[in-house]
Amino acid sequence: MATNTIEARSGSDQAQTIRALLDTAATVVNTQYARVLAAVIDAKQANLHRTAFGFSALRDWLVSTFDFTHRTASDIAAIARLSTKFRALVEAAVTGQARIDQVAYAVRQLDRTPAMRLFALTPFRTPVPSPFDPAVLCATPEHLIAQYCTHAPFKDLQRHLDELAAHLAEESELLDSLGQQSLQWIELAETDNGMWALSGELSGDTGRLLDKYLKTACPPPRQDEQDLDGVLPAQPNRHAEALHQLLAGYGTSPDAVKRHGHTATLDLTVDIDTLQGEDTGRTPLLEGQPISVAKARLMACEAQVIPGVFDYETGEAIELGRAARLPNAALRRKLELEQREGCAWHGCSRPVAWTEAHHIQHWADGGDTNADNLILLCRFHHGRIHTAGWSVEKTGPGQALITHHDHTATGDGTGAGQAGQAWECGCPDWRTDADMDTENQGSDWDVFPTGLYRAEWSDTLKLELDSRAEEAERQRALAAIRQARAKCRTRFTPHAKEPAPAEASGPTSPPPPPPAATHREPIPAGSPGAPPF
Repeated sequence: MATNTIEARSGSDQAQTIRALLDTAATVVNTQYARVLAAVIDAKQANLHRTAFGFSALRDWLVSTFDFTHRTASDIAAIARLSTKFRALVEAAVTGQARIDQVAYAVRQLDRTPAMRLFALTPFRTPVPSPFDPAVLCATPEHLIAQYCTHAPFKDLQRHLDELAAHLAEESELLDSLGQQSLQWIELAETDNGMWALSGELSGDTGRLLDKYLKTACPPPRQDEQDLDGVLPAQPNRHAEALHQLLAGYGTSPDAVKRHGHTATLDLTVDIDTLQGEDTGRTPLLEGQPISVAKARLMACEAQVIPGVFDYETGEAIELGRAARLPNAALRRKLELEQREGCAWHGCSRPVAWTEAHHIQHWADGGDTNADNLILLCRFHHGRIHTAGWSVEKTGPGQALITHHDHTATGDGTGAGQAGQAWECGCPDWRTDADMDTENQGSDWDVFPTGLYRAEWSDTLKLELDSRAEEAERQRALAAIRQARAKCRTRFTPHAKEPAPAEASGPTSPPPPPPAATHREPIPAGSPGAPPF
């Protein structure tokens, strides 16, 4: 018994010794990193990494000359590069108050978009007390983030920055979604060995569904091969939408695979006041990740999302589930019979089975789930009318007038109007969905099978969208050149003529002289005999 006590005491002493050693070492390491960062900032400001050492990149200089690890050098270089923008965060790092990796993550996130940079540096109307020390007042969001870097675990810092990004996203998230749907594609092909190869790009919403379904049905999820080459044709885009509909429909089916009693559906958590557009300061969560209110309102309309709506004053969950927002089987059947052609958008070819029931007055705002307040739209056009300026008026069974105003009264991106409201107001900017498609035909409207307008190109996806549009235009130009060449060959190729019949009497006419190699004057462009190029 005494031996066991001595061994336990010996183990405890060893643990305390190791803890003290590691605490001291961590303090020394962080102190040295802070000194290195201060020196690198001085070198950057004096441009010494270029003039004295011959390196254009700070990270390469630190790795090659001083043998820092790539991760440490990358973090130090990131902070030094942005040291003139985020002075409060840099101060927390060089004084050793915050770890280098925490601050490096924060400055990278803040520098991702102009909106985040501007918001971080905009002073609060009233200084905000630090959540970790009420005596410390934060003058700007950057000072508050510096407090997270100093006191909070990395996960809390990451969540705080994600919430800031979600609050600033709003309509850009919806435009991102439209762009993602236009870029998505998928192909399934049988290979020589009898297996099937799946490759493609999926929108964020579809990717989340597929990811969760794979985890539910057969974990761990496999990695889909991605191929970014080529122009996006219409059929692969429809394949991607078909996969989304398959997952959305099967995931909500009682026969779908389950894990812990749950099927592959997405969970949306939001309180009713926030969903109705009130500035509560609370952030909607989709699968635990922050999203904007505009995105939450759109997701709350869709069948593959189960909303958890709460009343924060009472702490109770409000029963606004499927019965309150989704049409039952009989109502859905009625809507499909009245709208056999599919999506209500003019000229849309998406089948009725791929449509979603859109509440003209949002269910969160008190809109009823009945035939007068519902219209069927495909997922893309459903997302479009949730952006700013769009209005919907139901004009009859299965019929709707979809209009757009450049100036919108609400500007909230809901696209919802009151049933029976007359949208044809005669304003100069009043246009129907068909008018908008016609206006955008000359601006890459027909490059993507969804009919994405160039004005809807999100900043996040502009590079990919531009690349696909340029490739599509190149293919069109090549096709036009081939067609013009074929037309020229047909037009200018000499054809053998039938010999003229011989005269019945009289001397035989001498044959015409052979054609000489004469110089032909060029035919002026635009004249009847001119080639098309």
